[in-house]
Amino acid sequence: MSKLSKSAVAKGDGTFSICEVSISDPEPDEVLVKMKAAGLCHTDYDSLSWGKPIVMGHEGAGVVEQVGAAVTSVKPGDQVILNWATPCMHCFQCQEGNQHICENNSPVVAGGNGHTPGQATLGSTKWEGNPIERSFNLGTLSEYTLVKESAVVKVEESNLNFSAASIISCGVMTGYGSVVNAAKLKAGSSVVVLGCGGVGLNVINACQIAGASRIIAVDINPVKLEMAK
Repeated sequence: MSKLSKSAVAKGDGTFSICEVSISDPEPDEVLVKMKAAGLCHTDYDSLSWGKPIVMGHEGAGVVEQVGAAVTSVKPGDQVILNWATPCMHCFQCQEGNQHICENNSPVVAGGNGHTPGQATLGSTKWEGNPIERSFNLGTLSEYTLVKESAVVKVEESNLNFSAASIISCGVMTGYGSVVNAAKLKAGSSVVVLGCGGVGLNVINACQIAGASRIIAVDINPVKLEMAK
């Protein structure tokens, strides 16, 4: 039975609207999630002009509503964070332990903004009677979304702050990964962070975790600088 869901739908021409979409029951390896919170990223603004309708949003957290017959890692009622960097576990990068840059499933590495095998069944979500893709295989700016089991991460924490959890899989990990994986910051280093938005604040936190001796934050917005302290 299909579930109706209010969703933010980018129309591909620079505009969006809050529309009703229909979502089918999960296939064996899929999970239906009731969204509790979603993050906003500049990529969401970009998705307005991708030239095709798409359910917006790629950062989010929620509660499992329904699972497919083959799903074993979560059950209805579980709290989950959604992750768009899903692995196929078969390509060269996955076999090398780099599941975050999967050659087949990653919307960034493999598919740009298009549909990849990491997305739940194309056609299971419909808008105005036609199949519609989900941004980065997720589509979190929606009451409900249907994703692959590999896209959900169970969170055991009681009284989870869904608003904070919603940005972990993109904004938080982008900031942290930039420091630890890309810059490979060494303890005792001095750091300059240009921009103190969502990613910049997480860069600052990661620098503290990595043991930076001095962190200089730069932003034209005094409110953001105050948040960075």
